[in-house]
Order: sequence, then C-alpha cells, then structure tokens
Amino acid sequence: MSELNLNSIMSMLSGDGTAAISKRAKVSQSDVSNVLSAGIPILLTGMQRNAGTDAGAASLSGALKDHAAADVSDPGAFLKAADIKDGKKILGHVLGDDESSILKRVSGESGVTKGKTTSILAMAAPLLLSLLGGQQSQQSGGGFNLLGMLGGLLGGGSSQTESQQQESQSSGGLLDSLGGLGGLTSLFGGGSSQEETQEEESSGGGILSSILNIFR
Repeated sequence: MSELNLNSIMSMLSGDGTAAISKRAKVSQSDVSNVLSAGIPILLTGMQRNAGTDAGAASLSGALKDHAAADVSDPGAFLKAADIKDGKKILGHVLGDDESSILKRVSGESGVTKGKTTSILAMAAPLLLSLLGGQQSQQSGGGFNLLGMLGGLLGGGSSQTESQQQESQSSGGLLDSLGGLGGLTSLFGGGSSQEETQEEESSGGGILSSILNIFR
C-alpha cells in the first residue's frame, strides 16, 4: 500500500465507493460526496485529538490493528458490505460527546438529513480505519508515530507537543479542538475572520462550505 494522504483517501471513496454508499443510503451521489468531503477531515481530526494522550493512542492503535487485515483493494465492494453498526461505534469513539452536535452541523452544511449523514459516515468509517490500519502496519517499527501519521494526513504534521494536545483536550470537547468546526478551514489554506464566519453562517453558507470541494 502506498503512503496515504487526504486526497488519496477521498479518491478511494469516489467513483464506485460513492455509488455503493449512495445505493445503500438511498441518497444521491452528490449528497454522499458532500457529506464525505466534510466528514472525513473531521473524523481524521477527531482521531488526531484522541491520539494526543497515551491511552487514546493505544486505543486507536488497537482499533486500527483490528481493521488492518480487511481487503480494501476494491473500495466499492468493501462499502457494499460495510458493517454500519461497527461504523456507528467508530463515530461514537472518534467524536465522543460532540458526536450529535458535529453530525448535526455536517447535516446542515451538506443539506442531507442527520440520519442519512450518520449512515453515510458509518459506512465510510470502517474503510477509513482499514486504510489507516494498513498504513500503520506498513510503517510499524522503530520511530512510528501515530499522532504524526494523522497530522501528516491532514497536511499539518504533528505540530503540537503532547502537553499541548492534552491542554487542548482538557479545555473542552472535539468542537473546541476544531475551533467550533471553523478550525477545519485552516487545514486547507482557508480560514476567515470571526465577522466573515458569522456572515457566512447568517447567509446560509456555513463554516464547512469552504471544504466541501475537496472531494470533487
């Protein structure tokens, strides 16, 4: 398996992958694309947040190991049979107490109902863990850093020290770590002032609009 990045993950979820999710969730492929474009970076950011402590890193590493053996050579076939119950458990572990709030925000930004948004991400989550699990297995050995791998996927590397990660986590939940989701825009060179963000929200554009084009 070649080294992963956000674009390669999104590419694997496109085409047959999007079609498979669309058929199972009974929504359009464009709706699937919008939900995944917003949701996948959020899931990776949540994993990065969780990996900031020894206990969180050990738990996540174990989950990746459990999913590493899955055959991801045909994403469409994988997603046709993806275990949605397992996916929902993954969402709960990754998003924690902020799960409902985050899914509601992604739903609002993508125009897809919260129930369908949850189903779409629950199908994609096992594939995401399998891809990361394969990457972890490939890189296992001296010097492997789970937090660094996740940071690299998001394009920023592991710029925070462990103490900074812990301080960030102790100050609040995942929404706080993401800057209320607005922090995600910085992952892709975006970002806006508070006034611009408020203007976007009041006009219906929403904070996540700037990252919905990643998938396309």
